[in-house]
Amino acid sequence: MFDVAKRRTILAAGFCLLQPARLLAQSTTFRRPLAFEVWRKGHQIGTHTVSFRGDSKDFAVATDAELLVKIGPVPVFRYHHQASEFWRAGRFVQLESHTTTNGSEVHVTAVRSADSVTVSTSKGQVLHAPPGACPLTHWNAAVLGGPVINPQNGELPHERVTRTLGDVVQLADGRKIPATRCTLTGDADLTDWYDGEGVWTALQAKAPDGSLIDYRRTV
Repeated sequence: MFDVAKRRTILAAGFCLLQPARLLAQSTTFRRPLAFEVWRKGHQIGTHTVSFRGDSKDFAVATDAELLVKIGPVPVFRYHHQASEFWRAGRFVQLESHTTTNGSEVHVTAVRSADSVTVSTSKGQVLHAPPGACPLTHWNAAVLGGPVINPQNGELPHERVTRTLGDVVQLADGRKIPATRCTLTGDADLTDWYDGEGVWTALQAKAPDGSLIDYRRTV
């Protein structure tokens, strides 16, 4: 999740209604906490964690991402994002998030009803997404390609997803494992990788200055 403008969608993506069985089949995702090191230009700049509570149908997801970029000893970019998702019967129902970027704060809520997902922000923005829209929080590959919500600013990015099987990705400890690559192009250009169990494993995206941000999973 790193965005100044639309690219903040990275950190930190349809399938919600079309393939609910695939969502529930990824039961390991709901039990396994995820932790990532975040790297830029050969330096670790932060961490990103995802934890789960509940069972494969009714569960909550907590995301916490914190980044600090320095030039020498001087901090030039600070970022902290926290989000809570709630899913019922295997479907997204609510999101609450809070993001601070260089001291500027944004709070986002998204609540699903029968005919839409209402997205509200602390800046007064209110949007109505399709009822199948889900947060682009990356842990759940089943939502990629469908209508998504940027959990950091409440916007509704438009993405095209290309899936590549048989790729290889490197973990934080240097091990390389088979993975499926999902490349998103559109409002937020980024790539996610998922291992053979469908668990989020890595992410790469461009920062606003053109440098690459890499997520390397530690657990």
